[in-house]
Amino acid sequence: MSDFSLIESEIMKRMMSRSMGPEITKEFIRRVDLVYKGETGKIPWAEILDLRPEDSVALGELPLPGDAARLLSSVAVIKLNGGLGTSMGLTQAKSIIPVHDGKNFLQIIREQTDLMRARSSGSIPLIFMNSFNTQSDFDSEPSMQGLNADLPSSFLQNMVPRIYESDLMPVGNGSSEDHYCPPGHGDVFLALSTSGILDKLLAQGRRIAFISNGDNLGATLDERILGFFEEDKLEFAMEITPKSPADLKGGVLFRRRAHRNISLLETAQVEPDHLKDFEDTKRFPFFSINNLYVHLETLRDRLRAGTLKLSLIVNPKDWQGKKILQLEAAMGSACENFENMKVIQVDRDRFAPVKNCSDLLVRRSDACVLRESDRALVLAPQRNHVEPVVKLDDHYKKLADFDRLIPTLPSLIGAASLTVTGPVVFDVPVRIEGNVKIENRSGNPALLSKIGRSSLKDEEVAVG
Repeated sequence: MSDFSLIESEIMKRMMSRSMGPEITKEFIRRVDLVYKGETGKIPWAEILDLRPEDSVALGELPLPGDAARLLSSVAVIKLNGGLGTSMGLTQAKSIIPVHDGKNFLQIIREQTDLMRARSSGSIPLIFMNSFNTQSDFDSEPSMQGLNADLPSSFLQNMVPRIYESDLMPVGNGSSEDHYCPPGHGDVFLALSTSGILDKLLAQGRRIAFISNGDNLGATLDERILGFFEEDKLEFAMEITPKSPADLKGGVLFRRRAHRNISLLETAQVEPDHLKDFEDTKRFPFFSINNLYVHLETLRDRLRAGTLKLSLIVNPKDWQGKKILQLEAAMGSACENFENMKVIQVDRDRFAPVKNCSDLLVRRSDACVLRESDRALVLAPQRNHVEPVVKLDDHYKKLADFDRLIPTLPSLIGAASLTVTGPVVFDVPVRIEGNVKIENRSGNPALLSKIGRSSLKDEEVAVG
């Protein structure tokens, strides 16, 4: 492998050619240096200890603050909006696809914020971190116009070079977009600062940022958490929720041997021999839902001192027949940098993601509702916080095929699980109850109406 000074020089040239700032350049070179020195991003299993009882608190135990309006005047809401939804066959921002009642993610988030602004009699900043892939779609969305009176509505996530696994040199010649990648959503802190928005928020008296994924429409402001954050003078907080069979690979919080602070363990950081241990719901009954809170002044000070270090994630890829690496960081791993940090246990109502078309079917169905009080997309009350497990095979993987095969949404309000194998066209309303499997082995699209029934309960049905 080349001498690191040569690798560093080539990376600096590449990043300067795309006008990447000195801060992200320095941070990326730090990550490459870790890989050069043998870091894999994996955390030895022997270092992983359980959380202590005093590390966490249940949301239901937190009181409603008496000065909610004042608390809301101190907070800014930041949403991550960098995803294209490529796993769903999209070449546009995932946030602009319809998710419930014909409304897309951005429209619902705007409704949530406007409602909270009305309750607080003030202006709560709503700011999105877009990627170079999603910025134009964001700018074209009417609901994002006039978002903030005196602050930008968005800032841009950085991009960094992909590197060859063999010599850690930048991929290609830098002329194509696929020579680059986002550095993970952990970039939110640095990008917030270098955009100048962090300083503007502090100048306005904003003390807390609530940061969450743009595809999680259950993530709304909760005054109880804000009150707890301020009362305990916290620097950082993260929400966790009970695991379900669909969340076994979700990141977990833990104590690391010989470290003072709480850490985040993502799937990509788990040693291969311990993946089953990581998915053990007895040891790790909760997982992080990427809803986090950060004290903005403390964040600014950490960034200025250069002491905000996020855990390395090494993401291997193949590109034109060669093995390459994407070096990333998760924003939740920032928790290691804050001593006064707490974990907040919340119900599933605060976690409503859309990572694939199976998730999308649940969100679009009657198993979910837009709650009147805050417009959060939550499970219907009859679900008792238990989400139906939907598994659609690869015939439904791309959104265009999903929309073609499911023109009529099934009722899932009484469903425990729905598994669909083969191309089944949901051409008529059908109520799914209990555990239902629908299978079409013919290979050709088959109409669900051919079964001649409007309700399926605890059964396996063959069509086609």
